[in-house]
Amino acid sequence: MTGRVGPALAAVLVAAACTASPAPDPVPPTSPPPPSPPVGYYAKWANGPNPTGDPRLFPINVWMQDPSSVENGDKLGRAYRGIGVDFGIGLWEDEWWYLRKEGLLETDWRAYPDPKRVDEVLADTAHARNYVGYLIADEPDMNKVYGDVFHPDMQPSAILAKADEVRAKDPSRPTYLNFGVWMGTPGGGVGYGHVEKTYEEDMRTYCAAADIASADYYGWTHPDRGERVGAFSYGEVIDTMRRWCGPDKPLYGFVETGHPHTHGETITPDQLEAAVWNTILHGATGINYFAHSFYTEGRGEYSSVLTRPEITARVKAVNARLKSLAPVLNAANLSGAPAVSDTGVPVSVLHKEAEGARWVIAQTDGDTARPRSGPARVTITVPVRSGTATVVGEDRTVPIEDGRIVDDFGPYQVHVYRFQPTDAGAPVG
Repeated sequence: MTGRVGPALAAVLVAAACTASPAPDPVPPTSPPPPSPPVGYYAKWANGPNPTGDPRLFPINVWMQDPSSVENGDKLGRAYRGIGVDFGIGLWEDEWWYLRKEGLLETDWRAYPDPKRVDEVLADTAHARNYVGYLIADEPDMNKVYGDVFHPDMQPSAILAKADEVRAKDPSRPTYLNFGVWMGTPGGGVGYGHVEKTYEEDMRTYCAAADIASADYYGWTHPDRGERVGAFSYGEVIDTMRRWCGPDKPLYGFVETGHPHTHGETITPDQLEAAVWNTILHGATGINYFAHSFYTEGRGEYSSVLTRPEITARVKAVNARLKSLAPVLNAANLSGAPAVSDTGVPVSVLHKEAEGARWVIAQTDGDTARPRSGPARVTITVPVRSGTATVVGEDRTVPIEDGRIVDDFGPYQVHVYRFQPTDAGAPVG
């Protein structure tokens, strides 16, 4: 995903992104995401990113980085590991592949190479752990036709055939695909051309090619974002992809770390953190950072995670928190924790059971009708009548009274609550 968007395509992106129906007023209780894919899903790949299905691992990735390049005096493979980024999605596939491979192995980083390298990966048994899957394609839904050029190799049936060929050669590693707005935004069918069957069937075929999938839409920084500014658009991508990919497929949240378009804005640390959590609260099972930046005058950079100190610090802190909560995030989603705010701002909620406790993670959100979050007092219904909830990482507790937690939130703020399912009183609901 280069982030470069021409005027005609940008207009289509905005039209596609703005066709979602506005939410009714008042805001109803938030529905939970569908049941999350079990972390054991990964155990089918002996050389994949989590071959034992360890629930303590929450995959954090960065898009298309060269582990042999140097930033701040350190090779990127080591630098990314140092801030909690486990994997690189893709390696540049060109005549300098051998240097990138050397950097990958020297820094002991792990990555998803191009499927052209499947034979080489299979032959390199000494470094099997460093290759965790294959990046089959980037944005095939957008690149199936670009301008007046038709790309038969990007059509849904062709992408599925390519993925199946790679799976047959190497069943020990998953396939990865990243998609664009046709797959990942609520109005993605608008302007979709060269349909093989129907728009819906094409999206499902594309997703069938991916063992792990993501889609990129940069809601905070898009040059034509209009009023659709907010963390909510990142969760929308996950919600939309679930329609095409089903409840059992790992979907990774795609979040920019710099200036991903030639025009538009540069993401801030607070915006980044809000976007990461919004994807997770809508069912993302991993994170993929997009570190490339492009500017009007033609200059660009490819590792803004590392070149922006305020972003480096925030990404490191966010990653550490996600990893500390991995057993919770990897647990199955439960129903029974709807939330409403006193301002009408929507609230995204996850309800989990892990490590002998119940967990509720909530974020004041937004939607198409109310894209900007704001301070709010939130009431969360929980499945115990009374007791005390620990607000994890905040050195405080809140009471559970009449089966409810009431707490104050800032704009896009996330609170993580832990409480015992056997707290005093009869269960609620």
